[in-house]
Amino acid sequence: MAETKYPTINGKEFGWADIQFAFLGRPVTGITEIKYGAKRDRKFIYAVGDKPVAYANGQEESNGSITMLQSEFESIVRAAKAAGKTPTSLPPFPIIVQYLDDANLMVKDIIHSVLTLEWEKASKQGDLNMTVTVPFTCSHIELQAD
Repeated sequence: MAETKYPTINGKEFGWADIQFAFLGRPVTGITEIKYGAKRDRKFIYAVGDKPVAYANGQEESNGSITMLQSEFESIVRAAKAAGKTPTSLPPFPIIVQYLDDANLMVKDIIHSVLTLEWEKASKQGDLNMTVTVPFTCSHIELQAD
């Protein structure tokens, strides 16, 4: 009889329960979703013949979005108003996203110089809460920051 091979469990993946957020000078707990990433324009360079002879890297662009409970958004609105701003006119600020694994290894990403672009409140019948989505652009994202 052949021996059955089972996959080896060699660690715990990071999950939503492992995330901590901080921005605008304070820890933030009312976040329900975050997306962030980067893209770079990369192209092949053609010369003689029909095959590329080199490649080139263009600029990197980073952006994302954050979805939060309305109560968290209203806190941001109050802080912005106190500074004479709106949520879409805040000066650049960092967002710190930290993940903690079972071995207490902290992985920290820093989203630098965040500029909020717009906001949208949303709720539908049956919802028990309202969320606000805020797309953003940023100067760059530092993965596994010290």
